[in-house]
Amino acid sequence: MKRLFIHVYLFMLIMFLVVNFVIVPIFYSAIQEYYFQSGSLDPYWRDIFRGFYHTIETDLKRLPVDQWEPAVKDLQPHFAYPIQITPMASLPLPASEVLALNKGEIVIQSGAVVLRHQIDQSGMLLCMGPVPEIGDMPDLQSIQKYIQLLFFAVFGVLGLFFALIWALPLARNLKRIGTAAAAFGQGVLEARATISKRSSLAPLARAFNSMADRIQELITSHRELTHTVSHELRTPLARIRFDMEMMASARESAQRERHHEAIRRNVDELEMLISELLTYARFDHHNFHLQTELLDLAPWLIELIAAANHENGRIRIDCRIDGTDPNVPSHVNPRFLARAVGNLLQNAARHSRQHIHVTLATEDQFRIIHVDDDGPGVAEADRQRIFEPFVRLEDPDSDDADGYGLGLAIVRRVAEWHGGQATVADAPIGGARFTLRWPNP
Repeated sequence: MKRLFIHVYLFMLIMFLVVNFVIVPIFYSAIQEYYFQSGSLDPYWRDIFRGFYHTIETDLKRLPVDQWEPAVKDLQPHFAYPIQITPMASLPLPASEVLALNKGEIVIQSGAVVLRHQIDQSGMLLCMGPVPEIGDMPDLQSIQKYIQLLFFAVFGVLGLFFALIWALPLARNLKRIGTAAAAFGQGVLEARATISKRSSLAPLARAFNSMADRIQELITSHRELTHTVSHELRTPLARIRFDMEMMASARESAQRERHHEAIRRNVDELEMLISELLTYARFDHHNFHLQTELLDLAPWLIELIAAANHENGRIRIDCRIDGTDPNVPSHVNPRFLARAVGNLLQNAARHSRQHIHVTLATEDQFRIIHVDDDGPGVAEADRQRIFEPFVRLEDPDSDDADGYGLGLAIVRRVAEWHGGQATVADAPIGGARFTLRWPNP
């Protein structure tokens, strides 16, 4: 707090000194030079001194020319600036000024307030000046110094006050952000910076909180992944160890062959689990940049369904295309979208009884793929949780234990990469309807 306050105060003080002693004098000098060079003040000075010239010259005209100079010297004590009689021929005057003097005009010397006027075409000039400016007067200079010192003192006190007002909330908010960052660094993942939305540091706090949310999400996800993987791996490994011990103690070849086959199935299960984990790890990237291409969805989906029907002979998968465009083009990533639809078909085949219906539709500016089954459906309380990794719902009507709870998590990630979403609802044929929806610009 102290360092921030000192920096702010010194910055304000330096800026004031630069403005007062550098910028303002340069600006004032430029304006003053402009007015003197342009002659904008000449009419003002002529009007001021015209009365003086008339009074003095009226008195001088009553005297002989040789007495003008002593008479002007007698008047000098009554003036705060020099006055004198000067022959016009003794001055190197420009032709324009000589012409103006011969016409009886008051001429002002360029660059200074020095006025000249010819007395009654006599060739003698009554010169006045240079006239001192207000700031050049001795008494005013001393007063100006005191006023300037007083002004600096007042500015210093006010600057101290305003710097304190500005620095206090800033320092308080910086301390809150620093405290939250220190706590987060020590492992308190729930630590967040809470400051006013109107604060100038609000964007910094939002950026920190967003970063903390993402890191907490990643750490939590990795913890869950580690816990679940260890649990999933432990079961087949325990079965393999058991079958190996039983095979070693078996006396008959048929028993050894049975245990050998069980070991092979458990190894296959481990291989499938590792493959699923690697696939999910590859898909679990929020900042992944999706490469898309224009794809005709209708023929692509029909071909995908035909391949699924060929692999799965137990349940027939029907495909329907809704819409006026028979091709239904869209910018997608064919490989990832095929993986998502394939996962939905595998999930439907695992839970359905007799029927699976796939529908490709267009709604407003969205492309939609519905996968319906006639299985037990998904309870409304589980419809958000089912897309989380390693979540498997119990199906009382099915004893099929395949799957590791990663397929639907991958479906959701693919939908998000396409700017859409994956949802589940009740299917028209009685089971669950899983829907992929993404925008079609």
